[in-house]
Amino acid sequence: MDSHRNELIDLIESNVVTDENLEQAVTLANIIPNDSRWLTFLNQLCLWTGSIALGLSVLFFIAFNWLEFGRFAKFALVEVSLVAAVISYLILKKESLLAKASITVSAILVGVLLALFGQTYQTGADPWQLFFIWACLILPWTMTARFSVLWLISIILINVAFILYIDAHNGLFFLHDVQDSILWGLFAINFVSLIVWQLASVKCKWLQDGFSMRFITVTVAILITILAIISVSEGNMLSNLAVPMWVICMGLGYWVYRVKSVELFILAIGCLSGIMLIATLFINLLFNGSEIISAFLLLALIIVGLGACSAWWLNSVQKSTKVKSFEQDRGEQEPLQEQVKKEVQHESE
Repeated sequence: MDSHRNELIDLIESNVVTDENLEQAVTLANIIPNDSRWLTFLNQLCLWTGSIALGLSVLFFIAFNWLEFGRFAKFALVEVSLVAAVISYLILKKESLLAKASITVSAILVGVLLALFGQTYQTGADPWQLFFIWACLILPWTMTARFSVLWLISIILINVAFILYIDAHNGLFFLHDVQDSILWGLFAINFVSLIVWQLASVKCKWLQDGFSMRFITVTVAILITILAIISVSEGNMLSNLAVPMWVICMGLGYWVYRVKSVELFILAIGCLSGIMLIATLFINLLFNGSEIISAFLLLALIIVGLGACSAWWLNSVQKSTKVKSFEQDRGEQEPLQEQVKKEVQHESE
């Protein structure tokens, strides 16, 4: 059963639940996890930690015993492990957690195999090519497995490959500064990934994973906030594009996570981003004079005020969401109640 923590808080605030029956209400609301829920959590935790540890253990085992094994023995160990993980996925049910863990282990072993190949034959390839080829090779598995975590791993690999590419070439196209190249490139990659993910999740329900989508959204918010702060602080011509882009991102975020659907966590991240940007603007304005103490006091008052306004707005959004959900549930329950009443009257007659 799902937890009814918010509903219980509303009942306590309205004095429906008193101190005498609070313990009973907490038990009925299923807030405190029972034995079965703890067992499920521990099973999933051990499954994922064990799977990831199993995949990485192959890498560390080969690295530790590099001189004791020949090249064929090393390749045989990695390839046998990879084939065993793929066969396990094919045998198991595709929607089970064990099958998803198996395909994740196989994706990790592909990277181990590429690293072993590059280290053994000294191909001379740049490090960014390893991660890019790794992301390309596991792409068919991500498309067939229908597992959002694999897509997230692919996006992370592309991000790492891009950072290593910029580090090797000292810039990107017209962006000769390494910092600007990395920040703008990562922002573009994750921003496009987030838009494609949002559009694809409308038809693909398996992409509607809260953790993966929030991870990408927070990454985009962090990158555009850093770019906007640099723009406010330095004011170069190139970085001046960051503030309009920040406004566009915040507007799109409000429309997606407030108007279309409500995500308080993402809205809170947006509020935090706005507070940081406004604080940076006031820092540049206030700390140009000699009254440092007054500037610190005024800045603290501004941050506290913005934080209080953000908390008030998020609380109002949460309450309005509860009212709408209650009205929808009530609207769905009223026809059912009328139908039950008619059936009861029909049986009595």
